[in-house]
Amino acid sequence: MNKNTEQKIYNYLSSHLKPERYNHVLAVNDLAVKLAKTYKLDIMKISTAALLHDCAKNMTLEENIKYIKKHKLKIKNIDFVVKYLPQVLHSYIGADIAKKEFNIKDKEIINSIYNHTIGRIGMSDYEKVIFIADALSLDRKYKKAFVSKKIMFSDLDETFKLVLQSKIKYVISKFKVLHPDIIKIWNYYNR
Repeated sequence: MNKNTEQKIYNYLSSHLKPERYNHVLAVNDLAVKLAKTYKLDIMKISTAALLHDCAKNMTLEENIKYIKKHKLKIKNIDFVVKYLPQVLHSYIGADIAKKEFNIKDKEIINSIYNHTIGRIGMSDYEKVIFIADALSLDRKYKKAFVSKKIMFSDLDETFKLVLQSKIKYVISKFKVLHPDIIKIWNYYNR
């Protein structure tokens, strides 16, 4: 990411996100960069994905649906997601915005944005870092005690599984609907 693209991203975020969400993005970027250094990943790729992971987060459901139709996005289980899990639509739209608005072609970056809410089978280390940083950034209000810093900075796969487990537990504790793929994802990483 060159300085011009970086400035364009910051300008976009400051004009499209509420201050609390903007601060969250900065916190995710901070943790993601630290994790990238630990796991020897490309810092610019991680930073780009971290900064853009929630770029569509403050869109309304109506705006999400309009964007999806206008840009003909193909989203698995779209009717189910719109009805029961509309809060995850921003990840799919955000990946599309990264491609179209910022001309990002790198699959690691796009996949990291696309999969930061639910995950997927066969996630790359880049995807796992964004998934983890989004859940464990310092601005998050809920308890993060389920992952120690020692584990977070020594075992990426174990940290990923603990975050995935925590997300599933949280959804179940609230008697909410789980994404149709989440059991397959859980089983894949725990075999």
